[in-house]
Amino acid sequence: MKKTGLVLLLIVSGLLFFSGRAEAAKSAENYFSEGSSAFAQKNYRKAARQFEKALKLNPEDANAYYYLGNCYFYLGDMQKAEECLQKAVELDPELKGATEVLIAEMREKASEEIAAEKKWAISGRFGMEYDDNVVLNPSGVATAISDQEDWRGVFDLNLEYKAIKEPLELDTFYKFYQSWHQKLTDYNLQGHTVGLRGCVKKEPWRFRLQYSYNYYYLAKNEYLAIHSIIPTANFIQENKLTQFYYQFQNKDYLQSIPGATSQDAGNNIFGINQYFFFKNNGYLKVGYSYEDNDARGRNWDYGGHYLLLSGLCPLTENLKLKLGFIYNPIRYKNVDSVYNQKRKDYEMTYNLALTQKLNKSLNLSLGYTYIDDDSNIANCNYHRSIYSLRTEFSF
Repeated sequence: MKKTGLVLLLIVSGLLFFSGRAEAAKSAENYFSEGSSAFAQKNYRKAARQFEKALKLNPEDANAYYYLGNCYFYLGDMQKAEECLQKAVELDPELKGATEVLIAEMREKASEEIAAEKKWAISGRFGMEYDDNVVLNPSGVATAISDQEDWRGVFDLNLEYKAIKEPLELDTFYKFYQSWHQKLTDYNLQGHTVGLRGCVKKEPWRFRLQYSYNYYYLAKNEYLAIHSIIPTANFIQENKLTQFYYQFQNKDYLQSIPGATSQDAGNNIFGINQYFFFKNNGYLKVGYSYEDNDARGRNWDYGGHYLLLSGLCPLTENLKLKLGFIYNPIRYKNVDSVYNQKRKDYEMTYNLALTQKLNKSLNLSLGYTYIDDDSNIANCNYHRSIYSLRTEFSF
Protein backbone atom coordinates (compact mmCIF):
# COMPACT_ATOMS: atom_id res chain seq x y z
CA MET A 1 0.00 0.00 0.00
CA LYS A 2 2.82 2.28 0.85
CA LYS A 3 4.45 1.50 -2.45
CA THR A 4 1.20 2.18 -4.33
CA GLY A 5 0.81 5.56 -2.56
CA LEU A 6 4.36 6.51 -3.39
CA VAL A 7 3.88 5.63 -7.06
CA LEU A 8 0.64 7.65 -7.18
CA LEU A 9 2.39 10.60 -5.56
CA LEU A 10 5.19 10.48 -8.16
CA ILE A 11 2.70 10.26 -11.02
CA VAL A 12 0.67 13.20 -9.71
CA SER A 13 3.83 15.26 -9.14
CA GLY A 14 5.03 14.51 -12.67
CA LEU A 15 1.69 15.45 -14.15
CA LEU A 16 1.66 18.72 -12.18
CA PHE A 17 5.25 19.48 -13.27
CA PHE A 18 4.62 18.91 -16.97
CA SER A 19 1.23 20.62 -16.89
CA GLY A 20 2.94 23.60 -15.22
CA ARG A 21 5.57 23.66 -17.99
CA ALA A 22 2.82 23.48 -20.59
CA GLU A 23 0.88 26.25 -18.84
CA ALA A 24 4.05 28.41 -18.72
CA ALA A 25 4.67 27.86 -22.41
CA LYS A 26 1.05 28.61 -23.17
CA SER A 27 1.19 31.81 -21.10
CA ALA A 28 4.35 32.96 -22.91
CA GLU A 29 2.57 32.49 -26.22
CA ASN A 30 -0.46 34.39 -24.91
CA TYR A 31 1.68 37.28 -23.69
CA PHE A 32 3.50 37.41 -27.04
CA SER A 33 0.17 37.44 -28.89
CA GLU A 34 -1.17 40.25 -26.68
CA GLY A 35 2.07 42.18 -27.15
CA SER A 36 1.86 41.79 -30.94
CA SER A 37 -1.72 43.06 -30.91
CA ALA A 38 -0.78 46.12 -28.82
CA PHE A 39 2.24 46.73 -31.07
CA ALA A 40 0.02 46.71 -34.18
CA GLN A 41 -2.19 49.33 -32.48
CA LYS A 42 0.96 51.41 -31.73
CA ASN A 43 0.40 51.06 -27.99
CA TYR A 44 4.12 50.50 -27.45
CA ARG A 45 4.10 50.82 -23.67
CA LYS A 46 1.51 48.07 -23.23
CA ALA A 47 3.23 45.93 -25.88
CA ALA A 48 6.55 46.23 -24.04
CA ARG A 49 4.95 45.01 -20.79
CA GLN A 50 3.50 41.96 -22.55
CA PHE A 51 6.76 41.08 -24.31
CA GLU A 52 8.63 41.40 -21.00
CA LYS A 53 6.18 38.94 -19.38
CA ALA A 54 6.62 36.56 -22.28
CA LEU A 55 10.39 36.67 -21.87
CA LYS A 56 10.19 35.91 -18.14
CA LEU A 57 8.45 32.66 -19.05
CA ASN A 58 10.48 31.97 -22.20
CA PRO A 59 13.85 33.84 -22.09
CA GLU A 60 15.03 32.14 -25.31
CA ASP A 61 12.40 33.77 -27.53
CA ALA A 62 14.37 35.81 -30.11
CA ASN A 63 11.21 37.31 -31.67
CA ALA A 64 10.05 38.64 -28.31
CA TYR A 65 13.41 40.36 -27.83
CA TYR A 66 13.19 41.80 -31.36
CA TYR A 67 9.73 43.30 -30.84
CA LEU A 68 10.63 44.50 -27.35
CA GLY A 69 13.61 46.32 -28.90
CA ASN A 70 11.23 47.94 -31.39
CA CYS A 71 8.97 49.03 -28.53
CA TYR A 72 11.85 50.68 -26.68
CA PHE A 73 12.88 52.37 -29.93
CA TYR A 74 9.46 54.01 -30.34
CA LEU A 75 9.38 54.86 -26.63
CA GLY A 76 12.70 56.69 -26.99
CA ASP A 77 14.89 54.42 -24.82
CA MET A 78 17.66 53.79 -27.36
CA GLN A 79 20.01 52.01 -24.96
CA LYS A 80 17.47 49.34 -23.97
CA ALA A 81 16.32 49.05 -27.58
CA GLU A 82 19.84 48.26 -28.80
CA GLU A 83 20.42 45.76 -25.96
CA CYS A 84 17.24 43.85 -26.83
CA LEU A 85 17.98 43.83 -30.54
CA GLN A 86 21.50 42.52 -30.00
CA LYS A 87 20.12 39.78 -27.73
CA ALA A 88 17.63 38.84 -30.47
CA VAL A 89 20.51 38.39 -32.94
CA GLU A 90 22.44 36.23 -30.43
CA LEU A 91 19.42 33.92 -30.16
CA ASP A 92 18.56 33.97 -33.88
CA PRO A 93 21.29 35.11 -36.32
CA GLU A 94 18.71 35.30 -39.13
CA LEU A 95 17.40 38.50 -37.51
CA LYS A 96 20.76 40.22 -38.07
CA GLY A 97 19.75 42.07 -41.25
CA ALA A 98 16.55 43.54 -39.79
CA THR A 99 18.19 44.54 -36.51
CA GLU A 100 21.17 46.21 -38.22
CA VAL A 101 18.81 48.48 -40.17
CA LEU A 102 16.93 49.45 -37.01
CA ILE A 103 20.10 50.00 -34.96
CA ALA A 104 21.53 52.23 -37.73
CA GLU A 105 18.27 54.21 -37.76
CA MET A 106 18.41 54.55 -33.96
CA ARG A 107 21.97 55.84 -33.99
CA GLU A 108 21.16 58.31 -36.76
CA LYS A 109 18.14 59.56 -34.82
CA ALA A 110 20.25 59.94 -31.69
CA SER A 111 22.84 61.93 -33.66
CA GLU A 112 20.11 64.17 -35.07
CA GLU A 113 18.70 64.78 -31.59
CA ILE A 114 22.14 65.70 -30.28
CA ALA A 115 22.67 68.01 -33.25
CA ALA A 116 19.24 69.59 -32.68
CA GLU A 117 20.21 70.41 -29.10
CA LYS A 118 23.45 72.10 -30.18
CA LYS A 119 23.27 75.82 -30.69
CA TRP A 120 26.65 76.07 -32.42
CA ALA A 121 27.65 74.32 -35.64
CA ILE A 122 31.09 74.45 -37.28
CA SER A 123 31.89 73.15 -40.75
CA GLY A 124 34.29 73.81 -43.58
CA ARG A 125 36.87 72.39 -45.95
CA PHE A 126 40.51 72.81 -46.86
CA GLY A 127 42.67 71.43 -49.63
CA MET A 128 44.46 71.99 -52.92
CA GLU A 129 43.25 72.87 -56.42
CA TYR A 130 44.94 72.83 -59.80
CA ASP A 131 43.40 75.36 -62.22
CA ASP A 132 44.54 75.36 -65.85
CA ASN A 133 43.07 78.84 -66.47
CA VAL A 134 42.73 81.02 -63.36
CA VAL A 135 39.66 83.27 -63.55
CA LEU A 136 38.31 85.91 -61.17
CA ASN A 137 34.53 85.60 -60.66
CA PRO A 138 33.42 85.88 -57.02
CA SER A 139 30.00 87.25 -58.01
CA GLY A 140 29.17 84.77 -60.78
CA VAL A 141 30.53 86.45 -63.94
CA ALA A 142 34.19 86.33 -64.99
CA THR A 143 35.76 89.77 -64.55
CA ALA A 144 39.37 88.73 -65.28
CA ILE A 145 40.78 85.81 -67.30
CA SER A 146 44.47 85.05 -66.75
CA ASP A 147 45.00 82.39 -69.46
CA GLN A 148 47.53 80.90 -67.03
CA GLU A 149 47.59 77.75 -64.95
CA ASP A 150 48.36 77.62 -61.23
CA TRP A 151 48.05 75.68 -57.98
CA ARG A 152 46.21 77.17 -55.03
CA GLY A 153 45.33 76.27 -51.48
CA VAL A 154 41.74 76.90 -50.42
CA PHE A 155 40.07 77.15 -47.03
CA ASP A 156 36.39 77.57 -46.10
CA LEU A 157 35.01 78.00 -42.60
CA ASN A 158 31.32 78.20 -41.65
CA LEU A 159 30.04 79.11 -38.18
CA GLU A 160 26.35 78.99 -37.31
CA TYR A 161 24.50 79.89 -34.12
CA LYS A 162 20.87 78.86 -33.58
CA ALA A 163 19.38 81.66 -31.53
CA ILE A 164 15.73 80.45 -31.53
CA LYS A 165 14.24 77.07 -32.52
CA GLU A 166 10.50 77.37 -31.77
CA PRO A 167 8.08 78.57 -33.04
CA LEU A 168 10.30 80.64 -35.35
CA GLU A 169 13.71 79.29 -36.28
CA LEU A 170 16.28 82.07 -36.18
CA ASP A 171 20.00 81.67 -36.67
CA THR A 172 23.02 83.79 -37.49
CA PHE A 173 26.08 82.75 -39.47
CA TYR A 174 29.58 83.75 -40.49
CA LYS A 175 31.55 82.39 -43.44
CA PHE A 176 35.21 82.81 -44.29
CA TYR A 177 36.97 81.97 -47.56
CA GLN A 178 40.64 82.24 -48.52
CA SER A 179 42.60 81.18 -51.60
CA TRP A 180 46.40 81.25 -51.87
CA HIS A 181 47.91 80.96 -55.36
CA GLN A 182 51.39 79.61 -55.87
CA LYS A 183 52.31 82.03 -58.70
CA LEU A 184 49.36 84.29 -59.49
CA THR A 185 49.20 85.97 -56.10
CA ASP A 186 47.23 88.89 -57.58
CA TYR A 187 44.30 86.45 -57.72
CA ASN A 188 44.41 85.62 -54.00
CA LEU A 189 40.86 86.14 -52.75
CA GLN A 190 39.58 86.50 -49.20
CA GLY A 191 35.87 86.64 -48.39
CA HIS A 192 33.86 87.38 -45.24
CA THR A 193 30.11 86.82 -44.98
CA VAL A 194 27.80 87.60 -42.06
CA GLY A 195 24.09 86.94 -42.12
CA LEU A 196 20.77 86.32 -40.42
CA ARG A 197 18.26 83.64 -41.37
CA GLY A 198 14.70 83.01 -40.23
CA CYS A 199 12.36 80.09 -40.97
CA VAL A 200 8.66 79.46 -40.38
CA LYS A 201 7.11 75.99 -40.76
CA LYS A 202 3.53 75.46 -41.86
CA GLU A 203 3.21 71.88 -43.07
CA PRO A 204 3.92 71.00 -45.82
CA TRP A 205 5.64 74.39 -46.39
CA ARG A 206 8.88 75.92 -45.11
CA PHE A 207 9.27 79.69 -45.58
CA ARG A 208 12.76 81.12 -45.17
CA LEU A 209 14.18 84.64 -45.36
CA GLN A 210 17.91 85.30 -45.40
CA TYR A 211 20.00 88.46 -45.39
CA SER A 212 23.77 88.41 -45.83
CA TYR A 213 26.62 90.87 -46.32
CA ASN A 214 29.71 89.73 -48.27
CA TYR A 215 33.01 91.58 -48.28
CA TYR A 216 35.94 90.49 -50.48
CA TYR A 217 39.62 91.38 -50.58
CA LEU A 218 41.65 90.76 -53.74
CA ALA A 219 45.42 90.48 -53.11
CA LYS A 220 44.82 92.17 -49.72
CA ASN A 221 43.04 95.15 -51.36
CA GLU A 222 39.35 95.94 -50.87
CA TYR A 223 37.54 94.53 -53.89
CA LEU A 224 33.80 93.86 -53.62
CA ALA A 225 30.86 94.35 -51.22
CA ILE A 226 27.51 92.59 -51.73
CA HIS A 227 24.22 92.92 -49.86
CA SER A 228 21.91 89.92 -50.48
CA ILE A 229 18.28 89.19 -49.62
CA ILE A 230 16.87 85.73 -50.41
CA PRO A 231 13.27 84.69 -49.62
CA THR A 232 12.58 80.97 -50.24
CA ALA A 233 9.48 78.76 -50.12
CA ASN A 234 9.88 74.98 -49.90
CA PHE A 235 6.98 72.62 -50.56
CA ILE A 236 7.80 69.23 -48.98
CA GLN A 237 6.24 65.94 -50.02
CA GLU A 238 7.12 62.34 -49.13
CA ASN A 239 9.88 61.84 -51.72
CA LYS A 240 9.99 65.29 -53.33
CA LEU A 241 10.79 68.89 -52.53
CA THR A 242 9.86 71.89 -54.66
CA GLN A 243 11.75 75.10 -53.99
CA PHE A 244 10.80 78.60 -55.14
CA TYR A 245 13.25 81.42 -54.53
CA TYR A 246 14.16 85.01 -55.33
CA GLN A 247 17.52 86.66 -54.80
CA PHE A 248 18.37 90.35 -54.84
CA GLN A 249 21.96 91.53 -54.67
CA ASN A 250 23.45 94.99 -54.57
CA LYS A 251 27.03 94.71 -55.89
CA ASP A 252 29.57 97.42 -55.15
CA TYR A 253 32.95 96.89 -56.85
CA LEU A 254 35.28 98.96 -54.70
CA GLN A 255 37.90 99.31 -57.45
CA SER A 256 35.36 100.08 -60.19
CA ILE A 257 35.95 102.99 -62.60
CA PRO A 258 32.82 105.10 -63.33
CA GLY A 259 31.51 104.91 -66.88
CA ALA A 260 30.47 102.20 -69.34
CA THR A 261 32.76 99.60 -67.75
CA SER A 262 31.50 100.04 -64.15
CA GLN A 263 30.34 96.68 -62.78
CA ASP A 264 28.36 98.07 -59.81
CA ALA A 265 24.88 96.59 -60.16
CA GLY A 266 21.54 95.56 -58.78
CA ASN A 267 21.07 91.87 -59.55
CA ASN A 268 17.80 89.90 -59.52
CA ILE A 269 17.37 86.12 -59.82
CA PHE A 270 14.07 84.21 -59.88
CA GLY A 271 14.22 80.42 -59.75
CA ILE A 272 12.63 77.06 -59.06
CA ASN A 273 14.29 73.76 -58.08
CA GLN A 274 12.72 70.31 -58.01
CA TYR A 275 14.32 67.57 -55.86
CA PHE A 276 13.50 63.87 -56.12
CA PHE A 277 14.73 61.72 -53.21
CA PHE A 278 15.39 57.98 -53.41
CA LYS A 279 15.44 55.21 -50.80
CA ASN A 280 19.23 54.79 -51.10
CA ASN A 281 19.68 58.39 -49.83
CA GLY A 282 20.42 59.62 -53.36
CA TYR A 283 18.62 62.48 -55.08
CA LEU A 284 18.06 64.17 -58.44
CA LYS A 285 17.78 67.96 -58.76
CA VAL A 286 16.36 69.85 -61.73
CA GLY A 287 16.34 73.65 -61.70
CA TYR A 288 15.69 76.77 -63.74
CA SER A 289 16.34 80.42 -62.96
CA TYR A 290 16.44 83.76 -64.74
CA GLU A 291 18.97 86.47 -63.88
CA ASP A 292 18.74 90.19 -64.66
CA ASN A 293 21.81 92.33 -63.98
CA ASP A 294 21.12 96.08 -64.00
CA ALA A 295 24.60 97.63 -63.93
CA ARG A 296 25.67 101.25 -63.68
CA GLY A 297 28.05 100.68 -66.59
CA ARG A 298 26.14 99.76 -69.76
CA ASN A 299 28.74 97.14 -70.75
CA TRP A 300 27.56 94.95 -67.86
CA ASP A 301 23.78 95.05 -68.35
CA TYR A 302 22.66 91.50 -69.15
CA GLY A 303 19.99 88.85 -68.80
CA GLY A 304 20.74 85.16 -68.40
CA HIS A 305 19.04 81.78 -68.05
CA TYR A 306 20.26 78.91 -65.88
CA LEU A 307 19.30 75.31 -66.58
CA LEU A 308 20.58 72.97 -63.88
CA LEU A 309 20.72 69.20 -63.52
CA SER A 310 22.53 67.46 -60.66
CA GLY A 311 22.36 64.29 -58.64
CA LEU A 312 23.84 62.34 -55.76
CA CYS A 313 24.42 58.58 -56.07
CA PRO A 314 25.67 56.53 -53.08
CA LEU A 315 28.11 53.93 -54.42
CA THR A 316 28.65 52.29 -51.02
CA GLU A 317 27.61 53.16 -47.49
CA ASN A 318 30.44 55.71 -47.17
CA LEU A 319 31.32 56.55 -50.80
CA LYS A 320 29.16 58.99 -52.79
CA LEU A 321 29.27 60.27 -56.36
CA LYS A 322 27.87 63.70 -57.20
CA LEU A 323 27.36 64.92 -60.77
CA GLY A 324 26.20 68.30 -62.03
CA PHE A 325 25.57 70.26 -65.22
CA ILE A 326 24.65 73.94 -65.72
CA TYR A 327 23.80 75.62 -69.03
CA ASN A 328 23.91 79.42 -68.82
CA PRO A 329 23.25 81.46 -71.97
CA ILE A 330 23.77 85.20 -71.33
CA ARG A 331 22.68 88.12 -73.53
CA TYR A 332 24.21 91.56 -72.94
CA LYS A 333 21.72 94.37 -73.57
CA ASN A 334 23.98 97.07 -75.00
CA VAL A 335 26.70 97.43 -77.61
CA ASP A 336 30.02 97.01 -75.81
CA SER A 337 31.98 100.29 -75.77
CA VAL A 338 35.30 98.45 -76.23
CA TYR A 339 34.41 95.76 -78.80
CA ASN A 340 31.62 97.66 -80.59
CA GLN A 341 29.14 94.76 -80.60
CA LYS A 342 26.59 93.13 -78.30
CA ARG A 343 28.17 90.34 -76.29
CA LYS A 344 26.63 86.83 -76.26
CA ASP A 345 27.93 84.07 -74.00
CA TYR A 346 27.01 80.37 -73.86
CA GLU A 347 28.52 78.92 -70.70
CA MET A 348 28.39 75.24 -69.77
CA THR A 349 29.69 73.88 -66.47
CA TYR A 350 30.27 70.20 -65.67
CA ASN A 351 30.95 68.99 -62.11
CA LEU A 352 32.00 65.63 -60.73
CA ALA A 353 32.92 64.81 -57.12
CA LEU A 354 33.69 61.60 -55.23
CA THR A 355 33.31 61.87 -51.46
CA GLN A 356 34.55 59.26 -49.00
CA LYS A 357 33.25 59.43 -45.44
CA LEU A 358 36.15 58.88 -43.02
CA ASN A 359 34.15 59.24 -39.80
CA LYS A 360 31.12 61.15 -38.56
CA SER A 361 33.01 64.47 -38.73
CA LEU A 362 35.43 64.09 -41.67
CA ASN A 363 35.07 63.47 -45.42
CA LEU A 364 37.65 63.32 -48.19
CA SER A 365 36.52 64.74 -51.55
CA LEU A 366 38.08 64.44 -55.01
CA GLY A 367 36.53 66.79 -57.58
CA TYR A 368 36.69 67.90 -61.20
CA THR A 369 35.03 70.94 -62.81
CA TYR A 370 35.09 71.88 -66.49
CA ILE A 371 33.81 75.26 -67.70
CA ASP A 372 33.32 76.08 -71.38
CA ASP A 373 32.42 79.73 -72.03
CA ASP A 374 31.75 80.27 -75.72
CA SER A 375 31.52 84.02 -76.39
CA ASN A 376 31.19 85.93 -79.65
CA ILE A 377 33.92 88.27 -78.30
CA ALA A 378 37.25 86.45 -78.55
CA ASN A 379 38.77 88.05 -75.43
CA CYS A 380 35.85 86.80 -73.34
CA ASN A 381 36.08 83.24 -74.66
CA TYR A 382 37.67 80.73 -72.27
CA HIS A 383 37.89 77.10 -71.20
CA ARG A 384 38.81 76.00 -67.70
CA SER A 385 39.50 72.74 -65.86
CA ILE A 386 39.78 72.58 -62.07
CA TYR A 387 41.02 69.50 -60.19
CA SER A 388 40.57 69.49 -56.40
CA LEU A 389 41.40 67.37 -53.37
CA ARG A 390 39.76 68.55 -50.17
CA THR A 391 39.08 67.49 -46.62
CA GLU A 392 35.60 68.42 -45.34
CA PHE A 393 34.76 68.69 -41.65
CA SER A 394 31.67 69.34 -39.54
CA PHE A 395 31.15 69.46 -35.77
